[in-house]
Amino acid sequence: MYLPPIAHLPARKNAAQPDPLQWLRENTIPSIDEIPSHYQQSLLENRPKAAFIALVRNSEVEEMVYSMVQLEARFNSRPTHRYEWVFFNDEDFSDEFILGVTNATGSRCFFEVIPQKHWSVPSWIDTTRFDVGRQFMGSIGVGKAWLQSYHHMCRWNAGLFALEERLAQYEFFWRVEPGVEFSCDINYDVFRFMRDNDMAYGFNMAILDDARSFPSLWDRTKAFIKENKDMIHEDADYDCHDNAGKDLDHLEYNNCQFYSNFEVGSLAFFRSKEHRAYFEHLDKTGGFYYERFGDAPIHTLSVSLFLPKRRIWYFRDIGYAHGLLSCGCTVSAIDHDNAKLVPFESKQHKPVDPCIRLFLGGKWLEKREDWDQEAEIAAGRDGSGGYLLDGLEGNPFVDGAANQHG
Repeated sequence: MYLPPIAHLPARKNAAQPDPLQWLRENTIPSIDEIPSHYQQSLLENRPKAAFIALVRNSEVEEMVYSMVQLEARFNSRPTHRYEWVFFNDEDFSDEFILGVTNATGSRCFFEVIPQKHWSVPSWIDTTRFDVGRQFMGSIGVGKAWLQSYHHMCRWNAGLFALEERLAQYEFFWRVEPGVEFSCDINYDVFRFMRDNDMAYGFNMAILDDARSFPSLWDRTKAFIKENKDMIHEDADYDCHDNAGKDLDHLEYNNCQFYSNFEVGSLAFFRSKEHRAYFEHLDKTGGFYYERFGDAPIHTLSVSLFLPKRRIWYFRDIGYAHGLLSCGCTVSAIDHDNAKLVPFESKQHKPVDPCIRLFLGGKWLEKREDWDQEAEIAAGRDGSGGYLLDGLEGNPFVDGAANQHG
């Protein structure tokens, strides 16, 4: 079986602390037939309280069904899973949409209209400044920045989603976008993995995005940190997001972020006083409208500051593709697509190492002694290669490969 790479962490403080790799060894079961029927029923009855959530328009019904059919086949159709789906929209769902997605799953579906207070320009926003700013960002190529609805979406995904009444009954969520692909069977219960191992956040891509969309985000974040140092977790590891390599008071954000279009998370965390205070601080600055603060960097900074790193998990084994970005269940290099969302026009300073390597740390940052950066650049590449590990060591399609999961 494949075991994903895990981040370099301090030694466990006590023997009772969960061991996620051991959990995967014991609970990854390729065929449902290997589970006795009486135990299947027990697993079903004791599932975590969890749901798939999707923010989606009526016009995206075909793309949503496309995503659902794959995720159902790869994961949710197992009798021990069958987690519910919750769909959100800023208007009533059409009969066509409801029929289409209901037929794509054997699980229960809920259809929710986002309240106006969660999908409108807040009273403290200067609408003239907003209109001028979004037109300017659109003119320089910041993706979708000219669309008012996109600003609403970023704000909702960054914090308001967790406060929706329908989600109050759940402990965990799995965000699913329309038109995505899931390319590998998932032979364990992802939500149970999160619960049993005390995980609060899971991702499967760490990338760079266009920093022109949130020029003031880091300054706003530093201001929050300065006033709320008691909220920063004592075991937080923010080194992978720091260009300067300095202490908390002198951090410089390197723009690495967990790609939030795929994320599995704890709703308790996103309702916590730490995340809510951080979100509300950013919201009051107007950054969701005067700029284009995105949910991905905000979620990334929040979990990195308010959680110990051991509660953040890299789902390397869940193959996923969305538009330009993809990760292939072990069959693509671990730092594949690291900077694909950064246009040439964005002159931001990029970190020396790819984001996922910075997150994993340890041996994932080690390079071959014979590697020559200048020679690589002369050969037409970007000069960021030379690593001892490429992430394909656990690829079952590579002859003679041996698992690497430390």
